Amino acid sequence: MRLIVCSNSAPRWQDGAGLLPRSPGGLVPLLATLLGRHGGDWVCTMPIDNTAEPPTADPPIAPSGDGSVEVTPLPGGVTLHRLRLPQAMVDRHYETIGVRLLLWLFHYLLDTARQPDGRLAEAWPAYEAVNRAYADRVATLMTGSADEFILVNDHHLFLVPEMLGRRSERRGRVAFFQGLPWCEPDYFGVLPAYIRDRILTSLLCADVIGFHCTRWARAFLGCCARFLPGCVVDDRSVTYDGHRTRVTVAPFPLDVAMVERLRGEPATAEWRARLERDAHGRRVIARADRIDLWKNLPRGFAAYRSVLEREPGLAGEWWFCAVATPPGRPTERTRELQRECADMVADINERFGVPGRPAVSMIFPDLATTRNCVVAALAGADLALVNPTFDGMNLVAKEALYLGERARLLLSVNAGAYEQLADHVTPVHPFDVEATASVMFEAMTSGADPAGRAAARRLLREQDATSWLDRMTGAEQ
Repeated sequence: MRLIVCSNSAPRWQDGAGLLPRSPGGLVPLLATLLGRHGGDWVCTMPIDNTAEPPTADPPIAPSGDGSVEVTPLPGGVTLHRLRLPQAMVDRHYETIGVRLLLWLFHYLLDTARQPDGRLAEAWPAYEAVNRAYADRVATLMTGSADEFILVNDHHLFLVPEMLGRRSERRGRVAFFQGLPWCEPDYFGVLPAYIRDRILTSLLCADVIGFHCTRWARAFLGCCARFLPGCVVDDRSVTYDGHRTRVTVAPFPLDVAMVERLRGEPATAEWRARLERDAHGRRVIARADRIDLWKNLPRGFAAYRSVLEREPGLAGEWWFCAVATPPGRPTERTRELQRECADMVADINERFGVPGRPAVSMIFPDLATTRNCVVAALAGADLALVNPTFDGMNLVAKEALYLGERARLLLSVNAGAYEQLADHVTPVHPFDVEATASVMFEAMTSGADPAGRAAARRLLREQDATSWLDRMTGAEQ
């Protein structure tokens, strides 16, 4: 199989080592693993910052004829194609459409009294132009081989399948994977019809569409049935305009080997020692999140505050350790969220903490050791909380389940990971603070060891990048 993958996200690399992920979870590590095994091409956008700049000597960079693409051969038969796009176009594509429309749409975060707004019509041509740049580059890489598998990823590139054409116009297969949730038809319908229908008809030019869980797949099927007259929908496919698109569920696996490597690194041991000092002998509630709106940090802090209001003495027995990292591109809403979290932490500590021993702490690790801090926190936890309002997957839940030697995992029923992990976790309703507080209180006071941890770890070890790709290609049915 020859792979051509497209993602807005870019990897980093190291001399002689090829592609390296920025973290042990998510899209980029998965793609790096697959390309490392199969070889092929990776088309992505030139990063805005300089953290992913290539080495100056090896491997070399070969700009395309018009300078719009930087082509970087890497070890293992992998070639990276980084698109150089005008900054104004990137901003409208990524922030106006990608974040303020689509990211907020699929997480049910639009202010529907005001959004979508007039900026949408101005920014949509830039979204189309970026998708066209990807499709044009992929078209130059396609050979017409029947074993070619083109994998297009995430909401940034919804229009690429349409621009590549349907199966009758090519021999290889095109797949699209949606890493975010997919919202129900009533909410998806807030989009203007020309965008709503364009997204759906483009995706139905793909041969397969993948989601992290059955809920998101069914919501997509429901949108097709609602908004595309003449389409035929069943549990596993959509047939539209004579073309059948298979719909599959393929949750991202946890890279167990990388988690184990991180666990053994000196930086992880340093963070573990620091967190143990900060705990002052108390048991630990741990969470690890980007400061994103849907991660639901304020309700997690509010639930903990409610627990302490019931039983103030628990602040002397427990420490809430919240590892926080910045969002990909902050907005005024995420900045306000961070201020709200800081205010809540200060309030809880003023009421229930003592000098030098806070009841709750937000930990902001440096970029170089962020993942080491996360692994240290989850491995040392007695209780882990993952309570997003909605989340496509949430691999931190899998990390917490794998790493926690003694921790019970409280997991939102609206996290995509819940479908796989339901037998091994304690469910929480992410919008109900008092219900979350009750579950948290029970977990903090029961002292029970988590049951079935060996079975959970076995489940996580059995899934890897190859089994994920098999689901996408149809080799695993």
